[in-house]
Formats: sequence, C-alpha cells, structure tokens
Amino acid sequence: MNAIELTDDELCEISRKVLTDKLGASQVQRFIRQCKPGKGDYSVDRHKLLADQPDIDTIVKQIQDGRTAREAEERARAKRFAAPQSEIPDMTDTEVYEIGSQALVHRLGVAGLIGFVRICQELNGGPPRHLIENTEDAEGYIKLYTATLTLNPKVVENYIKRGNAYSYIGEHDKAIADYDQAIKLKPHYAKAYYNRGNAYRDKVDFDKAIADYTKAIELKPDYAEAYYNRGKLYDEAETYDEAIKDFSAVIKLESEYADAYGYRGTLYSGKGEYNKAIEDFSKEIELRPNDAETYYDRGKVYGEKGEYNKAIEDFSKAIELNLELPEVYATRALAYFHTGKFERAIQDYDKVLELKPKFVEVYAARGIMWLHVKEWENAKLDLTFARNLRVNIIAEFHKIYESVADFEQRNDIQLPEDIVAMLRRL
Repeated sequence: MNAIELTDDELCEISRKVLTDKLGASQVQRFIRQCKPGKGDYSVDRHKLLADQPDIDTIVKQIQDGRTAREAEERARAKRFAAPQSEIPDMTDTEVYEIGSQALVHRLGVAGLIGFVRICQELNGGPPRHLIENTEDAEGYIKLYTATLTLNPKVVENYIKRGNAYSYIGEHDKAIADYDQAIKLKPHYAKAYYNRGNAYRDKVDFDKAIADYTKAIELKPDYAEAYYNRGKLYDEAETYDEAIKDFSAVIKLESEYADAYGYRGTLYSGKGEYNKAIEDFSKEIELRPNDAETYYDRGKVYGEKGEYNKAIEDFSKAIELNLELPEVYATRALAYFHTGKFERAIQDYDKVLELKPKFVEVYAARGIMWLHVKEWENAKLDLTFARNLRVNIIAEFHKIYESVADFEQRNDIQLPEDIVAMLRRL
C-alpha cells in the first residue's frame, strides 16, 4: 500500500483501524492526544554542548553505559509491543504513542505515520496544514504540487491542494480541472466534490455548486460544511425552507456551530417565526457572547414582536460592544419611540447623523420626534430640511399616524397650524 496516494479520509480510516486493532478502541484517543502541535523552535546552543566536556575515560564509560541502556530499552520496547491489549490501559501515554506509532509504520510506512500525525496535530489545535494566507503562499503551493504531481500523478490530495491554491488566486477553471482529476482518481471522495462546489460557488455557478455539495453529502452524510455551504446557496436562491433544513442538519451534526444558528435565526425571522428566531439568536449569543451583530439581530426580532424594552436592551448591548453603526442607533430610536421615550429617540437620531450626515430620512424621523416633546422650531427645521432634500415628510409621518388628528388625539397635543400644513395630505 502506498500511503502517499491515500486521501486524508482513507488515511484516517485505516490509521484508526490499525490503532484499534493494536491498542484497543478505548486507547485510540490517547494516541491522538499525544500528537501535539510543534512549538517551532528546536535549535540547540552548541556552546552549551561544548562546555565542561569530561575526560576521555569518562566519555568511553558513558558510551558503554548508553549502549547497555539502549539495549535494555529495546528489549523493554519489544516486550511492550508484544503485550496484550488488556495491559495497554496501564501504560503511560508515551508508551501508548510509541506502540501505536510502530503499528502504523508496519502497516503504512513512515510516510503514512507522518501524514496521520499531522492530521492529528491539526485536530489538537495546531495550524491547518497547507494554510494559504496570501498570494505568495498560493503561488508557492502551485509550484510545489505541480512538481510532485509530475513525479506521481496519482496523489489525489495534491490535486485538491493545488486546486485550493488556484481557487485562492481566482483561477477557478484551473481549480475545477484539478478537482475533476481528483474525482476521476477517487470517484467516491466527498472532499473533492465539496471543494469543486466551492469553486463553482465562487464562479457564481450556484446550480453546479449545489449539485456538488449534494453529492458530497450523499457520499458523506455527516459533512457539516457541505450542508452549511449548500444552505447559504439555498438562501441566495430564496428557497428558504431548504436552507433551514440544511442549517438544521449542521446544528444536529455540530451543536456549537454558531453561524448555522445565526443563518437559521435570520430565516425564521423572515418567515415571521419570531420565537424560533429568538431561540437561535440566543444560542448564537451563548456561543459568541461578544458578537455585537447577533445582539442587533435579536433586538430587531424583539422589535417585530413588539417587545421593545427587550429590543432596547439588545441594541444597547450591541452598541456597548462597539457596533457603532447608524442603523443600530436608528433602530433603537424607533424602539424608544414605541416606549414613549422621545428624548432618548432624539439623542439616538443625533448620533445617527453624527455617524452618517447624509442619512436624510433621519431628519424627518427626528422632526416627528420633536413634535412629541413640543419643540416646534426644531421640528420645523428638521422637517423643512428633510423636505428640501426630497424626503416625502408627509409619507414618513403617515407611516406612524393615520392623520394629524390621530397624532393629536393619541398624544394629547395640539399642533401649530404651520406644522399641520406641512403634514396634511393634499
């Protein structure tokens, strides 16, 4: 078996089986935990090695003692490797790792061991393998994998990695050609379809992308990322029920997938299922308590439900978390209006105009707020300014009140005649 030509999934599956056969199923995770990410600096100060050297007789004795110790360790190692599975749980983590490594080398060779250990290191929090952070990285990988594929054109993972590098620099057709070759070599490899789906998505060929994600899911029913990406495309295509199903599948597979809750919450909100939306946004907040956008999203849903005090709490939390966006202040101002806190609403509209002076509709909204606190001159200034900027102030007023009489009756306020003239329908 040529381990180099195995896909990552195949390498993981075979390696886990080898470890299970040798160590027992309960000990496989102990081996994986020992594959710790490297810290990056293994240099040694040569001066320390040269300092305080012993005399020649002492060195000879150390060599002899070392040889004796190594021979004893080799005998102990052979005994451990031959031990029954029942004794392995009592061994140290280092010994379990040693036995597992030897079993993997016997079955997959050194290359197989190295490949599996690198996968385990990534699972244990190490940097992603073949991470592309810039164009220079991508171009370097393209050269590397082109060279390795020239030497061995059967390595499926190298086609996928080169395809990923092509995708990074926007060469989507070349990326698709590499994924096509990977699929030709391994027709049942879900990752090849998934990556090709990503390339089609980036080409804005959503039908082909959805087809590839669907194939990836067919081959690997627990492929959370494929469900997630397909769900986003269903959202783009306005097939919202299908999108909800996909995000629900992601959540079932990975209960702490925060983005899936956020997308599904937005879709539930659009369908008017506000309680489900709030539940999803609340879960997203639990997973990401410092995500200002999610507080804003949940606040809007509370507003749609008419729970304005809860909406204000969420908008305020979003602002506290530095979501300094005019839309947040404008939406909170509307919630303040609905709770009768007109001066607070005016303060928020002031902030909106500070952040976005050309947000001209806000002048009309603030002008209407001034009416509630009987600041007639400020009201006329804002309403006149908005009208001069082609804002239909009458339409804005009648979004809230049926008529001037409705405003006066609901607020027990008599408007000045000149303002009445500005707001009366023709």
